Amino acid sequence: MAEASPEVTAVLLAKGFCDLHDRAANDGSAVQQDASLPPAARRALSMLSGLSLSAGIADDLGASVHTAMDLACGPFRDWGLPQFRPPFRHADVVLVERDLGVPTADCRELARAGGSEAAALEEIHHEALRMALKDYPARERGRAYTSIREFVVRNPAVRDEDLHRFLVEGGHAAAARTIMSFYRPVPQAALHGGVGRRCAHCGSLLWPDRDAASFPDGRCRIRQCRLANPTPAKRDDIEAPGLWRLGTNAVLAYWVGPGLDEIRIHDALKAAGRKVVLYPQADAADVGVDGLDIGIDVKTYASPVVLAARLSRSIGRLDMFARRILAVPDDKLDLNPRYLQQLRDAYQGQHALEFMTSSQAIRELSR
Repeated sequence: MAEASPEVTAVLLAKGFCDLHDRAANDGSAVQQDASLPPAARRALSMLSGLSLSAGIADDLGASVHTAMDLACGPFRDWGLPQFRPPFRHADVVLVERDLGVPTADCRELARAGGSEAAALEEIHHEALRMALKDYPARERGRAYTSIREFVVRNPAVRDEDLHRFLVEGGHAAAARTIMSFYRPVPQAALHGGVGRRCAHCGSLLWPDRDAASFPDGRCRIRQCRLANPTPAKRDDIEAPGLWRLGTNAVLAYWVGPGLDEIRIHDALKAAGRKVVLYPQADAADVGVDGLDIGIDVKTYASPVVLAARLSRSIGRLDMFARRILAVPDDKLDLNPRYLQQLRDAYQGQHALEFMTSSQAIRELSR
């Protein structure tokens, strides 16, 4: 029998995990090892078992969906299968955000590249906000979009009174229901003896960690924040967490995490005297510089190959800008020094793009 293709297995795993998450998000279904598993997940597990057998490893990695989901919280290279180690082109891909329990951007893109029908949750939130803004006067929609996105990214955890003040004083009553849906009550599991702790780096919460000796104040669950700041730091305590709201897992993963570098670039260029705006033209880019002269998009994909495939298919409305910059967090080069070169080599799109780290973009445009 022919060995299962590692490439196809990876794509089906991505699609299967997206399908499982979407179903759980829609109807609260628990993940069970039975006939209720989505077809893509069942087929992926079967192929994973085949790869395990072919590799001669002791454990059948496809025997349990829960085992596979736990492995999916780390890069393919660490699954214990020789077929998933370099030069496998998806070796660096992580499929599931361990702490937030949602598919990563790499996972969603890999699923779509393989013909998945999985919903792109990031786009769902964008579209929900755009729909809410239809009740605004046309000339105010762009400003309102920027204002709301920026508020959420800068305030992953927020006091109820500050959130309501933003809605009222910002003139966002028409979008209040949608904005409120981006937040949830602070979970009890996030508290330390009834007290919340805010991350000094991103403003989200520090959750209690099993390794309390190493992380006495807890750890941030936003992956991009942890990568950029390996040592957790506490900003302050939240003595009355019942009066606070926390972003939903999807908002933390798809808006706040990538938004950390967007805010960093925006603030640095503004301090340098550049004319900058966040999310111009209702998210045509993450950062706009000098009107439509320069557009910067920030992507946090673990795999440059997956990101290149995404960009080769479409750069979205970034093509509105005369100069187009694709920025990635600095830590991508710490993990893979050839990340930018691999991204350049794999990109086959029709539009000219410049690839930089966030720090490189700041230096380049601050001159």
